[in-house]
Amino acid sequence: MNHRLSLPPGQGLNDVVSLTQALVRIDSSNPDLGLDSGAGETAIADFISQWLQTRDIECYRIEPTKGRPSVVGVVRGSGGGRSLMFNGHTDTVSLSTYDGDALSAEIQDNKIYGRGSADMKSGLAAAMIALATAKSLNLKGDVILAAVADEEMASIGTEQVLQAGWQANAAIVAEPTEMSIINAHKGLAVFYVEVSGVAAHGSRPDLGIDAICKAGYFLVEIDRLSQRLELRWLEQGNPKLGAPSIHAGVIKGGAEVNSYPDSCTISIERRTVPGENLVEIQEELEQILRKLTREVPGFTAGLRTGFSRSPFGVASDHSFVKLVAEHATVVTGATPQIKGETYWTDMALLADKGIFGVIWGPKGYGLHAAEEWVEIESIQHLVDAFVRIESEFCK
Repeated sequence: MNHRLSLPPGQGLNDVVSLTQALVRIDSSNPDLGLDSGAGETAIADFISQWLQTRDIECYRIEPTKGRPSVVGVVRGSGGGRSLMFNGHTDTVSLSTYDGDALSAEIQDNKIYGRGSADMKSGLAAAMIALATAKSLNLKGDVILAAVADEEMASIGTEQVLQAGWQANAAIVAEPTEMSIINAHKGLAVFYVEVSGVAAHGSRPDLGIDAICKAGYFLVEIDRLSQRLELRWLEQGNPKLGAPSIHAGVIKGGAEVNSYPDSCTISIERRTVPGENLVEIQEELEQILRKLTREVPGFTAGLRTGFSRSPFGVASDHSFVKLVAEHATVVTGATPQIKGETYWTDMALLADKGIFGVIWGPKGYGLHAAEEWVEIESIQHLVDAFVRIESEFCK
């Protein structure tokens, strides 16, 4: 585990640049991504906890899954005000895919480089500074930091923070958005279709049923469904997030070339938009399987539901969206774009629990790529805006 800090967490690190550098220098690569054995979030959770405690900020460690801790910090208001949560994930993708020193946190041309500099340790650092600043603002409402594990995989961190009972009236997820305000994004659902065949020697077609060949009929129907989803979305005249989509990501079947395979499993990803629900999506797939069972001799298959996450959406004229946009404009001198995105974030989990909010973060590039960096000016603007937002929302 590489845990290289320029200063102990109680000394210095009171500005967003040095704090971002300190966070980047901690290896917190997600251990469940499969590329290599990631370090996990223990070291960075230790660091954040010490940073908060040194500043006399209430700090709670949430770790139902051993070795995957999340940290909650809270500055209590005097009472009677609205609460605001800053949410940021502590994990990163693999260091092995980075070209050069992934933990360097070096500064060049007013940019901080390194794995997680953009995604999303700079946004997390801005939230930490804003939380510490809240102590001097005499607010009525609480300001909460949720520094969560595992966003890059299954988002168990935010789930566990919510399960522990943490709530807020609004939230900002400080993912890198190039300073655009994201008020909607897609959800996703994973399904598994298991096509059954009959095993037999390759010379005995009279005895065997080829599960892989039968699966081909289903793949054709998935392609047709994808086209229908696109057409339906265009007809509705709402291009904001792009069309819902479906594709077959993985297909597995067969043991050797000279045998008829008795099974074939197709893993399907369905990207969803606000207004769609899991029951209707599953029924769409069940209808395809029933049709093929009727029409294709020897076709037998079953459907399993896997992992799913809700889409997220809040109106662009919502009062909180307008509040964030107002302060973003003042701080940056430019009116931010308010838009939807195709990716998924932990904001959907918060929204599922009634916490409205936005995704808003710095100008960062190279996410999950061979080189990653964040623009320093944008994270400085972010801190200033975060403080202005909490000052007004929680007053």
